[in-house]
Amino acid sequence: MPLNAHQQAALRDLTTRGVLSADQELAVREALEEPGVAPRHRIVELLGYLGGGLLLGGAALLLGTSWEDLSRTAKVALLGTTTVVLVVAGLLIAGGPARVRTLTHQRGRVVSTLFALAAATAAFTGGVAYEDHEAVVGGTTGLVVAIAGYVVLPTVIAYLAVAATAAFATGAWVTDFVAETPVAVGIALFTLGVLGMGLAIAGVLRPVPLAIAIGGVVALFGAQQPLAGSDTAALTYSLTAALAVGCFAAYFRFHSIVLLVAGVVATTIAVPEAVWDWTDGVVGGGALLLVAGAVLLAASGIGMRLRRTR
Repeated sequence: MPLNAHQQAALRDLTTRGVLSADQELAVREALEEPGVAPRHRIVELLGYLGGGLLLGGAALLLGTSWEDLSRTAKVALLGTTTVVLVVAGLLIAGGPARVRTLTHQRGRVVSTLFALAAATAAFTGGVAYEDHEAVVGGTTGLVVAIAGYVVLPTVIAYLAVAATAAFATGAWVTDFVAETPVAVGIALFTLGVLGMGLAIAGVLRPVPLAIAIGGVVALFGAQQPLAGSDTAALTYSLTAALAVGCFAAYFRFHSIVLLVAGVVATTIAVPEAVWDWTDGVVGGGALLLVAGAVLLAASGIGMRLRRTR
């Protein structure tokens, strides 16, 4: 049976006072509401995914087959309408704007998916609307919509949408307004990833393990970008090593296994790159594999020691 108004208010009060976290509140609601209606909820979830996918696919097909024949205004109108429809569909499935934050996990996933698709179509809308700096406008527009969806409903899907649009928008801004070089883009992405990890550790971004992992991936990807340039190998492995040291240091304080894994991976990548650079490439591929294997074993051993010490 659905929770009555008094029960809804009691759960919300427990969350407000810090007795329950937001995730715990959702879990309680799901446990109390869904046992008798789980099949219906599964059908609603499936229909939501299918509807969102068909809507996005239909818009993409229409644009793909008549892209050259449509004016800029028509393209923007079509993409903008698709964005609005996705948002409205999410709100309708949620039962209205006031109920979005109290959704159970199954319905929450559907609504969050629709909001994430809306962020993608909003990005395309912004990019098509302007002739200059299309990537900047599109990426920023998508990021704003993704952040709004995440604030309203902080799920895994919502965070992935925020991370993807943030990385794209960062690269676009740096390329258009700073420097179109791998070093500039790499440093910007490295900074973005480290910032994301820090916000996750502080509890601002959730789910925390996923946010730390995504931040680590973005930071590592950014650290490796200078390899595409010339005479920047030292910067590449220095940034990667700095990420490893930072992850190990943060692990002592926050004890997240994701930080430990990120530190091990970054160490395993940084050391062979440094050896290759210090020896001017004299060390062959087989020797580098041996070095990487030895470093991985050593880093894993250190990681296990850190866990036992904690």
